Amino acid sequence: MMIKNYFKIAWRNLLKDKQFALLNVLGLSAGLACTLLIFLWVNDELSFDKFFSNDDQVYQLMEHQDNNGSIGVSDGSSGLLSDAVKQQAPEVEYDSPLAPPGWFPKFTLSVNDKNFKAAGQYAGKDYFNIFSFKLIDGNRNNVLANNNSIVISDELATKLFGTTNNLIGKAIRFQHDTTFYVSGVFEKTPVHSSQQFDFVLPWNYFKTVQAWVTSWSNIGPLNFVLLKKGTDINRFNKKIKGIIGANTDKKTRSAFATKFSDVYLHNNVGSNSGATAKIETVKMFSLIALFILIIACINFMNLSTARASRRMKEIGIKKVIGAHRKQLIFQFLTESVLITLIATVFAVGLTIALLPAFNQITGKELSLQFDMRIIFSFISIILFTGLLAGSYPALYLSKFKPLAILKGNLNTSFSEIISRKGLVVFQFTLSTILIIAVVIIYQQIQFIQHTNPGFNKENVIRIDAEGSINGTEATFANELKNIPGVVNASYTFANIVGHTYGDYGLEWTGKDPNANVYFEVFGGSDEFMKTMDMQLLSGRGFSKDFGTDTSAIILNEAAVKVMGLKNPVGSNVQLYEHPMHVIGIVKDFHFESLHDAVKPSYILLQPHGGKIIARINAAHQHETIGAIQHLYESYNPGFPFTFNFLDEAYQKQYDTETRVAALSKYFAGLAIMISCLGLFGLSAFTAQKRRKEIGVRKVIGASVTSITSMLSKDFLKLIGISLLIAFPVSWWMMNSWLQGFVYRISITPFVFVISGVSVILVTLFTISFQSIKAAIANPVKSLRTE
Repeated sequence: MMIKNYFKIAWRNLLKDKQFALLNVLGLSAGLACTLLIFLWVNDELSFDKFFSNDDQVYQLMEHQDNNGSIGVSDGSSGLLSDAVKQQAPEVEYDSPLAPPGWFPKFTLSVNDKNFKAAGQYAGKDYFNIFSFKLIDGNRNNVLANNNSIVISDELATKLFGTTNNLIGKAIRFQHDTTFYVSGVFEKTPVHSSQQFDFVLPWNYFKTVQAWVTSWSNIGPLNFVLLKKGTDINRFNKKIKGIIGANTDKKTRSAFATKFSDVYLHNNVGSNSGATAKIETVKMFSLIALFILIIACINFMNLSTARASRRMKEIGIKKVIGAHRKQLIFQFLTESVLITLIATVFAVGLTIALLPAFNQITGKELSLQFDMRIIFSFISIILFTGLLAGSYPALYLSKFKPLAILKGNLNTSFSEIISRKGLVVFQFTLSTILIIAVVIIYQQIQFIQHTNPGFNKENVIRIDAEGSINGTEATFANELKNIPGVVNASYTFANIVGHTYGDYGLEWTGKDPNANVYFEVFGGSDEFMKTMDMQLLSGRGFSKDFGTDTSAIILNEAAVKVMGLKNPVGSNVQLYEHPMHVIGIVKDFHFESLHDAVKPSYILLQPHGGKIIARINAAHQHETIGAIQHLYESYNPGFPFTFNFLDEAYQKQYDTETRVAALSKYFAGLAIMISCLGLFGLSAFTAQKRRKEIGVRKVIGASVTSITSMLSKDFLKLIGISLLIAFPVSWWMMNSWLQGFVYRISITPFVFVISGVSVILVTLFTISFQSIKAAIANPVKSLRTE
């Protein structure tokens, strides 16, 4: 009965003061909706690769690399590493190499007259013993044991055969030139798997077509092991540390194992380089959610304490008739939880309404499903928010002496004013930090998008050299040039954007024999650099006029620097003991993102390449691509024509930053809106509290401007203090964030000026309504006592 009575009183108080209830519900619901959206996103990120049944035993093998005293990390290594580790370490139950991620396009698979593009992968025979993807058909121990085996997803099986039943032994043509036989069917990889593929081919087959993966000097493949239960990972890492050095006579590369399910969030190296580790973004948005929730709770605290004077007699009478302080505290906390409950209902509706737009920005498919975990989270959020928001008002309101209350001798205490002002300062400090962060993130994204990468990435399409084109890339590229709208064309084996392939095979006169220098490798036709609009600094590019260019090499600036060459053009080097001569130096180009310094690299003239690149005229893009498709299909009947734009791949490296910028913009706007709701309520309370003073001032001749200024200046002082606190804090936070980019903007005073002016203008707009309303009110009404 007592609890029921508390809720009755709480409900009546809300109905009695609708403005207070509306401001609190709006502020809390907006804050909670934001928190719920971020919770869904964070929960989704944290669940990646956590679904494997043997999660605690799956480890990825990586490398530490000492490049002239600078220790780097690569998630790619030799394709021989996992097998060597298994042979040396009895703690390894299973091992499997995996082809370099992003190295291979979608392949064409055919059954009878059906042709489909599908994402493929090459993996070791124990891959499905390490990763517990669900097998619908087939034996984990042998699905990849034979070179002519293929394991397909249930989704691909339905496309090719119309069923997932009785497919073992069925033939599938791969690229129209090789036949594989179905050895297993797996359930489509979950969306929370960082490894996405439609079919898997044996690693042993891959070695027959890509012999470079059998060299310890070449890196690129990923390596995985399943460790036996109870393995001490620190002791295991000490054991395998020297394996690479023992097989290469180089002590600058050392192996180590890291838990696979941690890689998605924590990895920012190697073939996945080009982005800050995702865990930093998770932490950032979790902090933003906490900031916004605190801002919403501060609103509640401030409005509740400011409203205290209206409830003094109620509190005094209750105390006189025997109410204890604990009962009053419980009553006010009940009111707080009730408001939070109402706000949560609105927040859920707002979250559901905003989810489609939120998914579009984040690139996810989040949904609000009311399972036990979500329900428990809701209950926790309601109790946490309600108790946090209501704790100070409850303690503040319940402490008053009944005699002082009923005599009307209760004055606002100094501590109340200080605490209320302190909360306002804290609230606007957080809001200002978010605004400054948005401006700096936006400037860095603009800097990224407008920085010249060292080649012209616009209007370049990439086509996979499949079927008849494979082996005749030069002929196909030459025919492309004859198409109106094609500016230039070439072939290459490189992705151009992101890590493709690298090695340690380059030697030169004066090189430290103990040094082990990694070079990124590019190659293509004599038109490769021209098609990409790369800038030659000295020497010349490849040319058909020079028959010796098959043994020529072009270095970038970073390579010349690390090699210490004084006059590089004309010098001789060795590539895997083959004599090469340097014919040119190309200006550094960013094949990875601006997070990373440009790596030493070299370019070779190659007879073939796995990709065709063509620069097209933007004015006739549609017609040109149609003509290219016609030429492609004349070469490759039965191969679906697919292509992609290079600039889209380049921009994809910054997906995380772009999404952070977009979301931060909305979150900062939400934070300032919630803060202003509280400021609106406080300015209304202040105006009401000082109404007699305002009336007297008007009677003796005070102008509307002077009264408005009087009511506004106290709030502006608080905003000024919050700006002074926010500026150094936000500089430190954003400067730390920018350190993740090797190439970055400088934080200028303009950022703080524009942010500070914006906050002040929004504050003035918020409080001016109540201030002007009070200033123009009839003084007779405010001065009369009855």
